[in-house]
Amino acid sequence: MPKEVADFLEQDRKREQAQTRRDTRHLSRSMFETVPSDPESVRRPVEDMVLQNLRLENLRNAMETLDQNDQDLIGFRYGEELTLEEIGKVYGISKMTVSKRLRKLHEKLMGSV
Repeated sequence: MPKEVADFLEQDRKREQAQTRRDTRHLSRSMFETVPSDPESVRRPVEDMVLQNLRLENLRNAMETLDQNDQDLIGFRYGEELTLEEIGKVYGISKMTVSKRLRKLHEKLMGSV
């Protein structure tokens, strides 16, 4: 893992711990004074961007492990935006078969992301 990512994650962990301590202090005064903030509802654009970049990198690596036929199938569907029927004509198979192959590829790729 790159040092920048590790540093960022460590800072994020410390920020969450500090928020938890603040929430506990506020709650100890009076249970009705404040409501703890939900860490999941706070937007963190930098963290979101880092996570998205990591997912994309994992997806690229997973794509490289696919054989050329599977890469072409994904390229036709998402790169060239062909319909299932058009892809089926290229391969000489039904659009249902194309759909099943794409679903299996999605499952395989999502498992690696």
